[in-house]
Amino acid sequence: MSRAFVCAVLFAQMLLLTMGCSDDTKYQFGIRGKWRLESRKLPDGKELRPPAVTGLYEWFPIGQHRAHVTASFSASEHQIQLTESIYTLNEQTFTREERLRIGGGYGLTHQPTYTTPDTTFQGRIAVDGNRTTFIHADGRQQIYENITLAVTKDTYMKIIYSDHTVDTWKRITDQVGVLAK
Repeated sequence: MSRAFVCAVLFAQMLLLTMGCSDDTKYQFGIRGKWRLESRKLPDGKELRPPAVTGLYEWFPIGQHRAHVTASFSASEHQIQLTESIYTLNEQTFTREERLRIGGGYGLTHQPTYTTPDTTFQGRIAVDGNRTTFIHADGRQQIYENITLAVTKDTYMKIIYSDHTVDTWKRITDQVGVLAK
């Protein structure tokens, strides 16, 4: 056999192997990962930064069209918010199934646990170049800037609430290599 033919066959096998092992959630590259709250701008224009506010947001793909999302926010020991959601993505729409639990879990067993019933929200996805916006039915917008297949940590997301509060988040970890296939 000719050397060129053997090289071509080996290249084709490597290409098929690479495609078979690739991450089927690659379209979520610009969204997935852990995000840290950088600032919160209130409707009156006042801007809060850590340690006055803190937050952690995690988008973890669990399949090609689904992601497990958790968010925590705190402005004091008396203002703590925790949410857990499953996002199901379509080409131009999404569904968010949300739950909320405060206390219990990893805490001490004597702590009370508060559970809200699962709530389902609908929304649409708008893509404009490298910007992806999740537009929630309640008026909230989740804007991911510079979405590309190149994985970068210095990616920012803004959440604009219906009362005009704006949260700015920075991706701190991508989680590449730990995602479900």
